[in-house]
Amino acid sequence: MCQDISVYLVLCIGVLVAILAVFVNDHDKRLEALDSLSTHLGKRVENLTRENEKLTEIIEGNSKKVAFTAGTHAPRTTASGHTLVFPVVINNEGGGYDPSSGVFTAPRDGQYVFFVSAQGYSSDTLYVSIVHNGGPKVMTMSDGGRKKDFYDSGSNLVALNLKMDDRVWAQCQSGSHYHSEGIAITTFSGFLV
Repeated sequence: MCQDISVYLVLCIGVLVAILAVFVNDHDKRLEALDSLSTHLGKRVENLTRENEKLTEIIEGNSKKVAFTAGTHAPRTTASGHTLVFPVVINNEGGGYDPSSGVFTAPRDGQYVFFVSAQGYSSDTLYVSIVHNGGPKVMTMSDGGRKKDFYDSGSNLVALNLKMDDRVWAQCQSGSHYHSEGIAITTFSGFLV
């Protein structure tokens, strides 16, 4: 009888070990599945985080637009070496242009494009440069043709890599009269690319 109980116990233990092995095996498979799911979800979170960062950059970039156009509605005079002042602001997104001084100050680093269109008059040849931190970069000219009441215009454009607080302006190199009448003809513009 003892021997029967021993055989019975050995069989029970064998069955329990087999059942336990099934549970352990099943548990291992579930752990592998959970580990795989965790890895997949981790990658998905990383992708969503990158996408969110890109969208944030786009949104912040749109809120950091920089663009201005300014002109004058009436004839003005200046002197060689002086900044042309354009008091009529058509657009000043980002607030970089100062209409009282005629100077644009970069609100942030970046690649900017500047354009000047100058109409001279009254037999005066007008030379205007776009100046970056005191150094002329490009120049345009309008030749009055040595005739009274003759109008001519010139324009030029430059792309500049600016650092925050760099300054850009239109400067008279020679001549003294720049013209607009009613609506801005002589203008200064710039924008962040």
